Amino acid sequence: MNTPMKVAVAVVIIALMGLGFYVVDWSEKKKKIEELQGQYQEKEAQKKRLEEDVAKLEEYEKEAEQLEKELLSLVQSKFTQEEPELFVANYIAEIERMVVGQQEATGDYDFKITSISPKGQKMSQVNTGDGEGGEETAQATAAEESETLSGFPTRVFDMTMTAKYSTLVDFLYELGALELDRLVTINQISLSPGDTEGGGSPTLTVTIPITAYLRQGSQ
Repeated sequence: MNTPMKVAVAVVIIALMGLGFYVVDWSEKKKKIEELQGQYQEKEAQKKRLEEDVAKLEEYEKEAEQLEKELLSLVQSKFTQEEPELFVANYIAEIERMVVGQQEATGDYDFKITSISPKGQKMSQVNTGDGEGGEETAQATAAEESETLSGFPTRVFDMTMTAKYSTLVDFLYELGALELDRLVTINQISLSPGDTEGGGSPTLTVTIPITAYLRQGSQ
């Protein structure tokens, strides 16, 4: 192979190497561009949703105000007034009635209350979020976050129960439907599994701190 041919072959090889490098580099850049375009489109869609929410902010505020009024009306007028000294006794009787009803409705006679520990009565208050109050602020219940319910007497009952999961779900639904004949709020639930018989649903040990409201009656 003479010198001109060697030069030509070398030039071709160099050109192919350059082309290969360009193709690989371009491919990586194209992939990056496509990723950025996808992220841009996602951000644009998110921006559009936020703009729509902002446009409806006044509507949401009016809806929230109406719901707060309905909640206040419910607490004040739906239930008969009770004396503060009967708060604990009434609550225990009501919750036991609900448990018996759930046992009969579900056939889950493992559903039972093992302990109820009432804490001191207090007035519900708005959590100002000013960082004061330490642990009490950190453990503020949902009730204490509501300005509408500020000033209503409440009492927290630490309850331990046993139940199958499906029964617990039904029980919580009944609480939400005000079957307890009073407003209650639940901030957290702790579950731990128990023994499973015959490969069925396990019986759970359930710990629930429930904030119950004193029935105020009509104002």
